[in-house]
Amino acid sequence: MAGVTKTFPGSEGPAVAPLDLTIPAGELTVLIGPSGCGKTTTLRMINRLVEPTAGTITIDGTDIRERSLTELRRGIGYVIQQIGLFPHRTIAQNIATVPKLLGWDKRTTAARVDELAELVGIEREMLRRYPSELSGGQQQRVGVARALAADPPILLMDEPFGAVDPIVRSRLQHELLDLQSRMRKTIVLVTHDIDEAVALGDRVAVLNVGGVLEQVAAPDDLLAEPANEFVAAFLGAERSIKRLALSGVMSLHLDPGPVVDRRASDAEARQALERGGLDWLAVLDGDRFLGWVAAADLDGRPIADLQPEVLRARVEPTATLREALEVILTSHTSTALVVDADGTYHGAVTLEAIREGLAR
Repeated sequence: MAGVTKTFPGSEGPAVAPLDLTIPAGELTVLIGPSGCGKTTTLRMINRLVEPTAGTITIDGTDIRERSLTELRRGIGYVIQQIGLFPHRTIAQNIATVPKLLGWDKRTTAARVDELAELVGIEREMLRRYPSELSGGQQQRVGVARALAADPPILLMDEPFGAVDPIVRSRLQHELLDLQSRMRKTIVLVTHDIDEAVALGDRVAVLNVGGVLEQVAAPDDLLAEPANEFVAAFLGAERSIKRLALSGVMSLHLDPGPVVDRRASDAEARQALERGGLDWLAVLDGDRFLGWVAAADLDGRPIADLQPEVLRARVEPTATLREALEVILTSHTSTALVVDADGTYHGAVTLEAIREGLAR
């Protein structure tokens, strides 16, 4: 976008001021800002649902005005908050809308519908149902599948998860990231939720009222170094907490942790307690985590004679620093252990390690 402006008739000022923005191919760019900042208008100018008043929008070097609307929109998928499914058509028929318009044969269309249903997590038996028979989250998956039906290189998403509850929203966000890791589409997503923006975006563009671009940056850079007071205020006072969601526990230098082998003697266990500085020990069998024992339970017996308990202060290697901090704060300890689903022990995350991770 170069010098793109939109002024609606009767308005005192532009909905979008002269906007210069490059959206990298194969990345997910998020547009965010307060009400009236022109983020949805900007999105709709890309597929010419809204015509720019001035300026130029190019895709792969070609001005979008040089292409017919039909040709342009065939290469751009569009997902909106209201989903917009056809209520009188089955889910399969909804997904097949664009392939049918393009004249695909029935066999190719059916194969594509099946492929997309599996891709976005729609059970095959649901394909015969109608939109009213699906939950909000299921309908949203159908909306994404329909937008991807003709395999467009560009996907526009306008508040795609705003109408679903927080649990479903989180699940759909993770599914979108998983899809993007496999598809590498050029995605432009509008949201008003800063947590969603930093969780999903490769880059985040912060707009001010009137479509003024205040900053565009990778999420961690945006949170670490806001360009000005407006961006800092919009991001909020909890920027450091938000940054915790962008890094995983395996990015830290994990501490060996308060661990002891199950064959250890009482003396060896007490030495491990002194090194760890805690009042409990993690019990390992090789690199497999068995549970924990309290210092108060050490009474001269070897560890093998004690019964390790289930530990609450544990996270999987895929956990974010934010998730690890949550576990530490709610389990009344300063350390969380990193343990695989199969019980493999990786080390310990401490509050100090999390602080150092933010400082890097």
